[in-house]
Amino acid sequence: MGKQELAKEGFNNGDLYNAARPSYPHEALEFLVSTFGIDETSTVLDLGAGTGIFTRQLLPFVGEVIAVEPSESMRASFRTSTPGIEIFDGNDVAIPLDDDAVDAVMVAQAFHWFDAPRALVEIHRVLCRNGGLGLVWNERDESVEWVAELTRAMRWDVLQPYKVGMDFSLIVSQGPFVDVERVRFPNAQTLTHEGLTQRVLTTSYIAAMGEGERASLMANVAAVIETLPDPVVMPYVTDVYRAVAVAT
Repeated sequence: MGKQELAKEGFNNGDLYNAARPSYPHEALEFLVSTFGIDETSTVLDLGAGTGIFTRQLLPFVGEVIAVEPSESMRASFRTSTPGIEIFDGNDVAIPLDDDAVDAVMVAQAFHWFDAPRALVEIHRVLCRNGGLGLVWNERDESVEWVAELTRAMRWDVLQPYKVGMDFSLIVSQGPFVDVERVRFPNAQTLTHEGLTQRVLTTSYIAAMGEGERASLMANVAAVIETLPDPVVMPYVTDVYRAVAVAT
């Protein structure tokens, strides 16, 4: 299954995604806001906004958030969970905004799905002069033994859409962006066993599996989960990148 097809099939349950996925650490938001000089006069695009998890955290820092998301299911959940914010149908290479429309573009848990060379040019188009690009991922902390065991049960090492901890700095710097910086922040999510099961089920390739294959994989996941305290704290490392659009 190709990347675009996997993205389409793997994110067709927006409500489950919204309920099971973690938020982002406040320090990561503060880093992006301060580094770009964002304030109540700023307009920010959340590209690949999903169900609005990052959008809702961004709202207190800015004057306006514009959301763009290609998945119909995700957009439907966004409208329910993020009232008052309009979300548009669009994607990484077709953003439904005019040139120089926003002060910053944020991409949370989505850039690995993008056609990076084309997407970076399109993002640059909608950014104001010297506008900022922020990329964010919550990644499981696989240095913790049970998390690494869970990752193996999920077959992430075989089926992963991207490698945990992958450095996107070079990819971003090859686009029309400069001053690329990468920082990391600790994060955590407290989950019941059922909540952790649901969290695993939101993984794109697992959601896109046939029923039999998914049931077999989830049996292995359940064998790991049943050894854990209930609830359990899932540790994450939040990977954050910032870059500045080249002035043209």
